[in-house]
Amino acid sequence: MLQLRNENDAIPGEIVTKKLDNLEDVCKRIFRVVEDHPEKLPEIRKFMEYYMPTTLKLVHTYREFEDQKLEGDSITRTKKDIEDTLDMINVAFENLLNDLFKDAAVEASADISVLNALFAQEGLKEKEFEVIPRK
Repeated sequence: MLQLRNENDAIPGEIVTKKLDNLEDVCKRIFRVVEDHPEKLPEIRKFMEYYMPTTLKLVHTYREFEDQKLEGDSITRTKKDIEDTLDMINVAFENLLNDLFKDAAVEASADISVLNALFAQEGLKEKEFEVIPRK
């Protein structure tokens, strides 16, 4: 995370900075979930071993190109490709974060169904009230 922050600080472009700010936030949230639920660590192995290092490499390349102050076709095209790829990476990492909560969502849904059935069985659910007109 520190590497991403350092690269972000070194890149002057506002558009890329916003994308990297979002990326940092999503990564922090992913790591926070795993910190709170270590059993989810296997679910982020590929994220840690491939996705993050490759993302950092792309961001580092972008920063190096920014530092060159040269705008050849190759550099310009590659920078644009990296900018577009950062959008894709943000979506993918947000999807990964969402997937980390999938089990909890399924479990909560099951708990809600069980409570609903038990309350209905015990006659504890909200009953329909008959509206009696005033005289």
